[in-house]
Amino acid sequence: MDDDGSAPSVTPSVTASVTSSASAVDPFKSQLIELLNVPAYLTTGSRDVTLQVAYQKYKAFLVASTTLDDMVAKRTWPMKRPSRTDLIELFVGKSFFHSHYRPLFTRAANYPEMVAWLEEKPGSVDVDVWGVKKDSYTFSHLSVWLDNGGGWESDNADEESKVTKKGKGKGKAKDLGKGKVKGKEKDLGEVKKHKKKESSRKTK
Repeated sequence: MDDDGSAPSVTPSVTASVTSSASAVDPFKSQLIELLNVPAYLTTGSRDVTLQVAYQKYKAFLVASTTLDDMVAKRTWPMKRPSRTDLIELFVGKSFFHSHYRPLFTRAANYPEMVAWLEEKPGSVDVDVWGVKKDSYTFSHLSVWLDNGGGWESDNADEESKVTKKGKGKGKAKDLGKGKVKGKEKDLGEVKKHKKKESSRKTK
């Protein structure tokens, strides 16, 4: 109690802190993390992480799914089986997982050099893998890289450029050719006209 005999007040900051801590504790998720041996640092729900940490989350989800299946099959799972969404949301939001994690990391698995970079293997250099230097690499960058077949620029870009230039050249040559033909026809017309005048003079 305070000096005046009244009950001590709880400041807003302390109240907010207690509320935040209470809401952060999810017994069900805590059990899943412990039973599936999931690294705690990967279970924050934020999507604002590096691409490499996001890949660690994705791999941890795959391992957790396999572990769960094995435990259920062996009848060693001690509680109600969690849903796929329950597992996903240990690492990231369900929507973001389905829009970014699963489609892009599944495709990246076909490129060993990108997998090595995502796993931060020694000798995996940013520019060598990506083909471009960035301060940081995002899912948008990964999408472009994959769409180009494993590179920052499409392998067909030069070929497309050559074809376009070649096509324009042919068109120009064709136009020049038409100009020559038209010019030649005009010259022949002038010659015929001149001969006709000469013939009429001689007749007179």
